[in-house]
This record gives sequence, C-alpha cells and structure tokens, in this order.
Amino acid sequence: MGVKIMLNNYNYFLVLSEELNITSAAKRLFISHQCLSKYIKSLEEKYGITFFVRKPKFSLTPAGKIMLETLRRIELEEQNLENQLIDIKESKSGTINFGITEGRYSILVPKLLKEFHDLYPKVELNIFRETSPKMQEMVLDNSLDLFLSGTSNITTTDLKYQVLLNEQMYVVISDNLLKKYFPDNYTEYKSMFKKGVDLRLLQEIPFVLNKRNFNSRILLDRHLAELGISLNCISELTQPDIHYLLCAEDYAACFCLTMYLSGINQLNESSSSDSFLNVFPIANFTAENPLALIYHKSKKFPSYMEDFKKIIKKYCIPYSPGAKESL
Repeated sequence: MGVKIMLNNYNYFLVLSEELNITSAAKRLFISHQCLSKYIKSLEEKYGITFFVRKPKFSLTPAGKIMLETLRRIELEEQNLENQLIDIKESKSGTINFGITEGRYSILVPKLLKEFHDLYPKVELNIFRETSPKMQEMVLDNSLDLFLSGTSNITTTDLKYQVLLNEQMYVVISDNLLKKYFPDNYTEYKSMFKKGVDLRLLQEIPFVLNKRNFNSRILLDRHLAELGISLNCISELTQPDIHYLLCAEDYAACFCLTMYLSGINQLNESSSSDSFLNVFPIANFTAENPLALIYHKSKKFPSYMEDFKKIIKKYCIPYSPGAKESL
C-alpha cells in the first residue's frame, strides 16, 4: 500500500521538495494546501518516518532526501518510457527542454530554432538560459533534457557528455589600455603579445572576470595557480558581451573563448570608439574548454533528439577546426 501511495501523484513530493513551502507548492500544483498536506501525512504514516522537518525551517530529512532521489529516478524512467513509446508510434511530436548559457544563446539559438522547427514542427522546443551549475541541477531533477556547456565544472558521475568542439582561451585588451600600462614600449609589447601573452606581465592591469564556478574561470584559475600569480580582478560578471563592452570602454581587460571571437570582431567593426580591441593568445596555456552536450547518463531520447543534436553540432563546428566528426 505504501508503494501505491508513493507512486500516486509522486510529483507532489517532487514539487514540495523544490519549493520547501506547502502553500507555494500547492499553488504550483493547482491543488489545495489541505490536499498536499494530506498526501505528505499519508506518505509519512505509511512508511512510519518523517520526510520533512516543519520547524524552524521547512526542509527535507535524511529520509526525505532518499525518497527524493528515488522519485527522481522514477520520474526519469517514466520520461524514458514516454520517449521510447514515441518512437514505436513513429510520432513526430514531443517536447525538448534544452539549456544553454546566456552568452552562447544569441550565437546559436536563432539558427537552430529555425532549422529544427522546419524539420519537426510538432516538437515543442523549450530553451532555458542558465549558468552551467544551475543546468546541472536541472538535468539531475529531470526538468532539463540536455544542455550545452563546458565540462570543467561537472561535479557528478550521473552526467554524460558528448564533446562537440574544444575551445581556446584568449586575452582581450584595448589599445588604450595597452598604451596606458606600457607607455614607453606599447608597439613592441603589442607585437610580442600576438605570439602569446605571458599573464605575469598583466598583473597590474584591471580585469573583468567570470564567476569562479564558470568553466572558463576554472581553466584560468588553474593556469594562474601554475604561474603562482593573481590578476587584478575589479569585477566579476556572468555576461560575456558585457565583458567585451567594458573592454571597449577601456575599463578593463578580459578573457574570451573561441566561440565569442566573432562578437569581438563585430564590436571592432561597429564601434565608434578610437580604441581597438586586441585578441591575444595566452603563452603556455595548453588547456582547452571542451564544449559539450551534457545529459543524464540514464536518459533515453526519442529519435528526433538525435537530429536536434546534429543541428547543434552543425552550428558549433565552424568555431573549431579540431571539432570531432561524429557524435
């Protein structure tokens, strides 16, 4: 009887675990506060254990965390079943929940949306713009099917990924900033930096950096640790396009991954500023940012998902000559 209660409306438990507030969860589920409270009470009575602490703060107990993990697996298997039945029925309808970081959204999404819609007009494609850590959480709680991101900050073995390309990292710095910090030999240093910048020479220059849990920042911090130095970080921002705009205003230097180079070129072409943005490779920086499609290792996809992945790959390939040729 306990299993039956658990499986009936198990999404009640999942939503309450996310909201940690009965009123908010009931509203999201379109049920009454009383109905949700009754469900949780019945579940706890059948198993003879408390799943939620009510006071002082509503939270999951150790038993509740185990129940949550179990119900997430059940939810995943139910999604897998639906996907496999779609293929058996040869249905061309369904839903894809796809995640992508803010900076890559404008580069890739407009193109892939159009192409995929033309191919599968009855498949609903929901796009989520989130940070990589947040998208990991969303895949693990089954609210996201897959996402495009670097792999440096993957923290669990429950995720699987397919690398589409390996990105290089570059330093972005304006002419005016170079002239300010290298006034006597600006031309000499600019010529030298084209072959690779030793970051030890840039320790006094202000930088705008990504947050520490971002893939590019993880790679950068590893390199700085190897050099035994730190940079003059005056701001941490998550939007790459803001980094480059600040560089164009001579506010700071920043770093850039391969896919964003075209945006910097466009900024140089359209800018009314008299300060050109230079993009330099980093000396002795051998690390790459593997850009990959990331998903739950137990996830089973319908056949149209394979076409979706191929379209994403198609639009990623031009950004790296060394991209892999097969998914």
